[in-house]
Amino acid sequence: MQISSNSCKLKKGDRPKEDGSSLLSNEERYKNLVANIPGAVYRCNCDWTGPDGGLIRTMAFLSEAVQEISGYPSSDFINDRVRSFASIIHPQDRKNMEEALKKSVATRTPYILEYRIFRADGEISWVYEKGQAVCGEGDEPRERQEGQGEIEEFLSGVVSSVSPIANSLCQVVYLDGVILDITERKRAEEKLRNTQDFLNAVLQNLPVSVFIKDAVEQRFIYWNAASEELFGYSSDEVLGNNAADLLEADQANYLQAQDLEVFATGKEVDIPEEIIQLPHRGKRILHTKKVPLFDADGAPKYILGISQDITESKKTETELSRLAIVAQKTQNGVVITDARGCIEWVNEAFTRISGYVLEEMLGKKPGDVLQGPQTDPVTIAKLRSALDTGEPFNQEIYNYRKDGKGYWVALSIAPIYLETGELEGFIAVETDITDRKQATESVRESESYYRCIVETASEGVWMFDADSNTTFANCRMAEMLGYTVEEMLGRSLFEFIDDEAREIAESYVQRRREGIRERHDFQFTRKDGSHLWAIVSATPMFDAEGEFAGVLRMITDISDRKQAEAELRHTLQELEFEKFALDQSAIVSNTDEFGAITYVNDQFCEFFKYSREELLGNTHRLVNSGYHAADFFKQLWSTIRQGNVWRGEMKNQAKDGTLFWLDTTIVPFLNSRGEPHQYVAIRKDITDRKQAEEAVRLSESQLRTKNEELAKALRDVHKTQSMMVQNEKMVSLGQLVAGVAHEINNPVSFIYGNVMHADDYFQDLLKMLQLYQREYPEPTEAIREEIDDIDLNFMLKDLPKLLSSMKMGAERIRQIVLSLKNFSRLDEAEQKQVDIHEGIDSTLLILQHRLKETAGHPKITLLKEFGNLPRVQCYAGQLNQVFMNIIGNAIDALEEAMETGQWGDGELAPIPYCPSPTLRICTEVKYQQAAVSDDSIRRPSHIVIRIADNGPGIPIDVHERLFDPFFTTKEPGKGTGLGLSISYQIVVEKHGGRLKCNSAPGQGTEFAIEIPVARS
Repeated sequence: MQISSNSCKLKKGDRPKEDGSSLLSNEERYKNLVANIPGAVYRCNCDWTGPDGGLIRTMAFLSEAVQEISGYPSSDFINDRVRSFASIIHPQDRKNMEEALKKSVATRTPYILEYRIFRADGEISWVYEKGQAVCGEGDEPRERQEGQGEIEEFLSGVVSSVSPIANSLCQVVYLDGVILDITERKRAEEKLRNTQDFLNAVLQNLPVSVFIKDAVEQRFIYWNAASEELFGYSSDEVLGNNAADLLEADQANYLQAQDLEVFATGKEVDIPEEIIQLPHRGKRILHTKKVPLFDADGAPKYILGISQDITESKKTETELSRLAIVAQKTQNGVVITDARGCIEWVNEAFTRISGYVLEEMLGKKPGDVLQGPQTDPVTIAKLRSALDTGEPFNQEIYNYRKDGKGYWVALSIAPIYLETGELEGFIAVETDITDRKQATESVRESESYYRCIVETASEGVWMFDADSNTTFANCRMAEMLGYTVEEMLGRSLFEFIDDEAREIAESYVQRRREGIRERHDFQFTRKDGSHLWAIVSATPMFDAEGEFAGVLRMITDISDRKQAEAELRHTLQELEFEKFALDQSAIVSNTDEFGAITYVNDQFCEFFKYSREELLGNTHRLVNSGYHAADFFKQLWSTIRQGNVWRGEMKNQAKDGTLFWLDTTIVPFLNSRGEPHQYVAIRKDITDRKQAEEAVRLSESQLRTKNEELAKALRDVHKTQSMMVQNEKMVSLGQLVAGVAHEINNPVSFIYGNVMHADDYFQDLLKMLQLYQREYPEPTEAIREEIDDIDLNFMLKDLPKLLSSMKMGAERIRQIVLSLKNFSRLDEAEQKQVDIHEGIDSTLLILQHRLKETAGHPKITLLKEFGNLPRVQCYAGQLNQVFMNIIGNAIDALEEAMETGQWGDGELAPIPYCPSPTLRICTEVKYQQAAVSDDSIRRPSHIVIRIADNGPGIPIDVHERLFDPFFTTKEPGKGTGLGLSISYQIVVEKHGGRLKCNSAPGQGTEFAIEIPVARS
């Protein structure tokens, strides 16, 4: 490994001179040290801006080990001779690197980075980089990390001996560090992570519960998704707990005893049927295996458990035994064969249908016995093909009984497979459909007879195409809906239903498209607008290609049944009411048509503490608590006098003054004319429930109040956080502006100082030239040609102007720099006596470019009406931020007016009735109240800064929210809504002043900032 000759350059005067032998020995020591460092050592400049606005880090020194890491020799990177080191960094990693390096430089702390680079061979490698910023003398980094001593001494020795290490302000000028290739480590980490993810995914997706407990306290340390589903506990609820924390004591003790047995024997424990009572799922039957896991010393470490819920399989066993009984007793014939199709068992129904008993069929194939000359050969071929391939078979087939008679069966054959996937046999179920086939044949033979049946059927027959348009309707269907058959043809199904039923009908149509047959109740709309309730039996129809072709619907009118059901429900409600009235716990009273009490039961007297004699003939005003308003009773009497039942809750009062809440039902009894002639009132005590409801309402009210307080606190935190972020941005801006101003000021001072000397030199040269012209009026030919070539006369006239303009420009730059330095005092923590006008002028100087005339926009006229202000004790940088926010908003308003032509031409405008953009800033002093009126004697108390514009103005309804955080009237992306909020906080809270806005649409806007001259 060699140190590149271009790594460092010695500048004269930077370091004390050293003798050659010392430098040579240091060179050898550095070479040996670098050769033994496992990576590339570097020193780079701390330069942040490149052609693409990114990080450069120009290498001043880079050891040859970088070639092994990147494939490029170190000389390529020195002073960016061939390429910059930043150019090989992966673009996706550059932003994070820049942020980390900027933070390290700002805090003077070491940095550690991991990122990707593009090697010379096109491959991508991962590298690890560790380093720190190195400063000039007197500005050491805050931390020194152990293990970097030799590298830092080496780098500091190399670079310090041959190059400057910091500028006069001790700023960071370079970075020292080492770069290591970690590609293999990254690949290993990725492989390990993939393996862990794979194993975890396997365990999480296993269909059985997998859990792991520790051996000491039997606490769960792993719980997969199947465990959550089986036991009803999430991982968060289980992990870290044991069975005693989750289950009942008896159940937990049982499980823990099993765990102890596993550790005691050191062997796997298999529990075929473990009955467990789960709080979430009740009684379950599990098949559980528990395996002990030991550490290297043979000590128990963990227990691995695997549980499978076999509750359903146990139920299936029970169901299978029941199915065996069903198979024996069913009216359908059942045949079970082996894999070759030879019969092993038939049920009694098969014997009844075919005439053959089990003994006659054992070992034989059904087709050899049951099929005959009229059995369809195509059907036989399909059946044999299904048996040969182990596929299901569902078809109708013609068989022969033992006595020779033929019969039709609907035959369904399904293969039976072992758990290994091997074919075990077949089960066939046959239904005798001889009668149905004969009926179908009869219908097919007489189409006219079939149509006659359809047309004369008591049910409606309604057919639709695939788009739900009517293709056929029989007379009964048309009659039920009040149409003729001709009127229905071609019309959509949805024309016969109302909007409320449309969504339901659309879902039914979709189910028909999916091939689903259904029977359901549905409500149609007749031609006259009345409703038709019907039972709809819907069957989807498909064409030969299997495409949906339409729907056949059989419609049965059940309107009368629906009405009868409604009447029945009403009757049942009345019966339920009567049962309630007879209940011994009910409080019952009867009144006549005028409200006089004619009957009370014992519970009424006991509850209200009146005797029956006190109540009879009286009215219910006797128990009126006065809680309800007159309109309440007015509505009650209006309801029952119309013959309707009144139900509600009523607060009544007993004789001793006790108040009760009663659930009350008042039923009117009608005479032959349909008029109420007496009323029955049934009451139930609900006082406890009402009190509970009141307590719940009170609790909810308190909770709402608490939630509102928490919401307000959250908004305040959000507001404070946003304002802090905004303030940090402004502080950073101030620091940037101060730095730029400082950097510009030095060269400008050189230029400004040298311009004056250049002017003096030129005057001397001019005098000398004029003296030559007087003493030698006739120059030589060569001198005369040179005078003509350089146009000496023009040069003598123009050069003083040129120097004057340079001096004027330099003076202007100095003024700008001074304003920038004045504006940048955002991070000053102490109050100072400052000149407010300087801050305003600095702000205007920064915003000067926005006041100038641009393409399409006229110049903004600036009116400055400054009073004689005293120096004010304040936070100057923060007030500059206020000026920047308010003046910037005023310019925004003026630019908006230029676009829309809507000027504020009222009395509030800086120049009333002036249709050109104008900005006015005026300042004045407010004095303390005193007996004398002489301003020279009175003490100034406040200063006022007024900033006004003749923009479109601010709507009145916006004024209340003007200083709210995040409120803005600007378009999205053009304002944060924090400017005026922060300004209000600075003026009012920080300085104890006032910030007011006076504006109206079409009147312009004026902001008044009032600041105390000195804080008390």
